Amino acid sequence: MRTDVSGREHHWDSMRALLMLLGIPYHVAMAYRANDVWIVNAGEGDLIFTWIAGIIHLFRMPAFFVIAGYFAALLLMRRAPGAWMKNRLIRLGLPFVAALLTLNPLLNLFCELSNFSLWGALGSLEKNSLQSGGYWVRHLWFIIVLLYLCGAAALLCHLAPRAAQAMLPARIDDWLGRHMAAAVIGLGVVIGAWQAGAIELFYAWGFATNLPQQILRIDQLIQFAPWFALGWLVCRAPQFRATLHKPSASLALIALAATLLYLQIGRDVHPMTERFIGTIAAITMTQALIAAMKRLADRPSPAVQALVSGAFVVYLVHLPITAGLVVLGQHIAMPVVVKAGMITALTMVLSWGCWRIVQASPTLRLLYDGVGPELPRLTPPPARMTATATAP
Repeated sequence: MRTDVSGREHHWDSMRALLMLLGIPYHVAMAYRANDVWIVNAGEGDLIFTWIAGIIHLFRMPAFFVIAGYFAALLLMRRAPGAWMKNRLIRLGLPFVAALLTLNPLLNLFCELSNFSLWGALGSLEKNSLQSGGYWVRHLWFIIVLLYLCGAAALLCHLAPRAAQAMLPARIDDWLGRHMAAAVIGLGVVIGAWQAGAIELFYAWGFATNLPQQILRIDQLIQFAPWFALGWLVCRAPQFRATLHKPSASLALIALAATLLYLQIGRDVHPMTERFIGTIAAITMTQALIAAMKRLADRPSPAVQALVSGAFVVYLVHLPITAGLVVLGQHIAMPVVVKAGMITALTMVLSWGCWRIVQASPTLRLLYDGVGPELPRLTPPPARMTATATAP
């Protein structure tokens, strides 16, 4: 499917919204995994949700950070690093603080109510709020990591202005484009080795404590920095990017095999091996998703644009809603698959309703979406710098 005449590649927007919205079925599945404990206790589960959660977990956040790196590289070609970073701080920082102070306490209360009576829940809420940084951060961790990576990208372009415009050398880009499958696997091996070694060292050296791990999220910065860098590479390598848009049977088979292997033995092997297998699954699944979205969603669509506009707020509000519905579901007798499906659908409806309320209020829009009358949403420029304009 061809990009519209404006040159904008709509599939990247669609893919980003999809990955944000997948947080809803992912977190519902986490609550209903078989024989697993999560932040909210459903008291029941099924193996199908263990598999659903595992599959979504493999590719969702790696692919999200690839897109984040892609857009960072694209926007920094057209905008001053300082102005761009200021926009990022407002667009991400304000919603982070607002959600931290208003949504996450509600989320934590529901999590406690899934295990205790009201007074016991309030006591546990007070205790954990005072002791655990991760208790406050919860699902907002990705904003912390994204701000780190955006700051690093802006600093690079400030200190080395040529980096803002630099493209991958044509000879290397051409080789990557002609050997896309091998390049994806090679990059997966490099990232997988980094994941297996660096994250393991972080834990082995005793950094998994309240400040570096639970609050600052340094382990997840280590984990997702390579994916952000991969997105930057994809933006600056037009020949490689063009071939990523094409389905690959070999990579699809590797993705299937690696995913099944991860789900089958992931918990029974050393964490380094688990991370390496998971990385191979993630990068091949990401390529398949890019190709699929290019084919299916690279066109202007009012419905898709509405989802793109609301996806961030929906993500912020959905987890407290999910947790509250799971607690209510403890008292309803019905097949767990049916219950989880209903909670997924109802979470989406209620989250979308919250977005419409936020959308209608300039104050709420600023607080929860980082967009105000003087703070427009920073969108990528028409894609003279995107794959369509630089296809082989």
